[in-house]
Amino acid sequence: MSLDDLVTQLGRYARSELELGALRDWFAPVLAADPLDVEQSVEDPWRDAPDESRLFWRLLHLFGEEGGEEPERAHAARVVGCLASTGAAAATLELLPLLLDQDRLVEIVARHLAGVISRTGFLSVVAESGYPAHMKLWLEHASPAALAELAGMLRGGAYLEAASALERRPP
Repeated sequence: MSLDDLVTQLGRYARSELELGALRDWFAPVLAADPLDVEQSVEDPWRDAPDESRLFWRLLHLFGEEGGEEPERAHAARVVGCLASTGAAAATLELLPLLLDQDRLVEIVARHLAGVISRTGFLSVVAESGYPAHMKLWLEHASPAALAELAGMLRGGAYLEAASALERRPP
């Protein structure tokens, strides 16, 4: 099984062509066959395509955990959309914390911009978010217009643009 195979299945799940249980059944043999002893692991995928391997295993474990059907379906759609948008496993893996928290982040940004959540409250949410350090730093220093633009990119599935924005100094 490859990352492409997994993404195909995640796409089917996101489009409701596959139920969560069937998705988990599909990749269960891969999880079961994975040796826990590093010395017994096959190193070729990790050497030849490390980003793809990291994303593959992160997604298997993410969707293998217990979770609700609808949040998982939305997460699958975002992962598939992110890979399609960025074309890169590394970018998708880096954006994964934002993808999994996208609805909450977009709502918090909207409330912050509307004045419902103070700057201090927004910074507190960012500090506790679990996002990578460079994303937290970007969010902490972004102007209201930049935050609104990022939220729009995330809502619209413009993940390549979002990843690029997060790599630059926020306006």
